[in-house]
Amino acid sequence: MTGLLLLALTFFVFAQAAVVRSGAQSAADAAALAAAQEARDRMFGDFLEAAREEDSDPEDIEGPVGGDDVGDSGPCAAAARLAASNDAVVTSCESGEGGTAYTVVVESTATVGDSVIPGTENQTATARATAVIGVLCDGVEEGDDGLELRCEERDWVLDPDDEDGLPEARDLFEVYLED
Repeated sequence: MTGLLLLALTFFVFAQAAVVRSGAQSAADAAALAAAQEARDRMFGDFLEAAREEDSDPEDIEGPVGGDDVGDSGPCAAAARLAASNDAVVTSCESGEGGTAYTVVVESTATVGDSVIPGTENQTATARATAVIGVLCDGVEEGDDGLELRCEERDWVLDPDDEDGLPEARDLFEVYLED
């Protein structure tokens, strides 16, 4: 009977460790997505600024739409905030692929806890996730009605006087977790 109880408690420890690991992976996924979404929002802001200028040229718009690197500081701060709200701490946050991917490594603040297995009381979990900003547009050119932005879903005529006619962030970029 004692053996069965010990076996049951051991299985409980492994289950608790799996829960801690799963929580860390969820925190890493959320943090990576937060970083990529922050970078996407910054690229979209740069796009809007360029598109609203009366005398924009295609190069001013192609940079942000093409995924210009926005750096690590803002996006990684967003990752840290979201990791903290998911009981984890960011141990590494890096941009890659020209600023269109963010890889985040987190460590859980939760532990496996006291158990029949020595050393588990302070055992945490580490997880890694990468989120990618997919660029949905492939160029800007001079058209008959002004600058034309070619995107997967549709082409846009960029008229700085028509705020409602400008695309939204979701029209230019998609954000997803990399497998």
